[in-house]
Amino acid sequence: MGQLTDEGYVLRTQPLGDADLIVSFFTLGHGKLRGVARSARRSRKRFGSALEPLTHVRVAWTDAPGRELVRIEGVENERSFAAMQSEPALQAACAVISEVCAAFAHEEQPDPPAFRLVGAVLNALEARVDVATVVRYFEYWMLRIHGLLPELDACGRCSAPIVAPEAAYVEAAGQVVCRSCDTAAGHGGRRLGPGELAFFADARVHPPDRIAIPQTSARPHGTLEVLLRGTLESFAEARFRSYRHLAAALGPGSAG
Repeated sequence: MGQLTDEGYVLRTQPLGDADLIVSFFTLGHGKLRGVARSARRSRKRFGSALEPLTHVRVAWTDAPGRELVRIEGVENERSFAAMQSEPALQAACAVISEVCAAFAHEEQPDPPAFRLVGAVLNALEARVDVATVVRYFEYWMLRIHGLLPELDACGRCSAPIVAPEAAYVEAAGQVVCRSCDTAAGHGGRRLGPGELAFFADARVHPPDRIAIPQTSARPHGTLEVLLRGTLESFAEARFRSYRHLAAALGPGSAG
């Protein structure tokens, strides 16, 4: 048994008994970390505000062979993003980031590119970059980092090449198909338009605060979300519940 330390982001907390919390972190050097913070619910003196969602922290813990949860010895607040989360849309965007990271991070599997991505999108949100655009950027790079980004130049059904990008259609589950397959399926897909294609071109080379696309292209339930979120959920084999809150927070007609 020994004490370890690492920097990380708080992903979520859940009650354990009357006084404790189970805390999930996304750490730089150890991937996902889950541990028990003793008396965290009873007294704030030991951990203060360091266990707020997506706080950048330095966490110390004690591990023991065969134990599912580590013992959290201390959490030092490096940078808090709590103030911006007083705004519903920003809080909902942070909930999406936390939920997706929790699904993709694995224990003892460091993922430095994804860790840096979390920092970049949190900085963009704090700088008040368009919320939906930042979330689409986060989805895009989570998929690209993990080798899951759908190809836009080949049909996911028949494998035929899609020569013209505007001939690509997105099915409900996020799969990209050609015009012929979309027609055969009853025209249920959404065509990738100029705004969506511009997003892919910009996101590949620019940080989130320099993506110049119409905000309507990044909106909830739009083609980009269907493609990116659909692919994330397909891989995770789960529906991310936080998206409902994000859609509701971003305006009337978006929730669902």
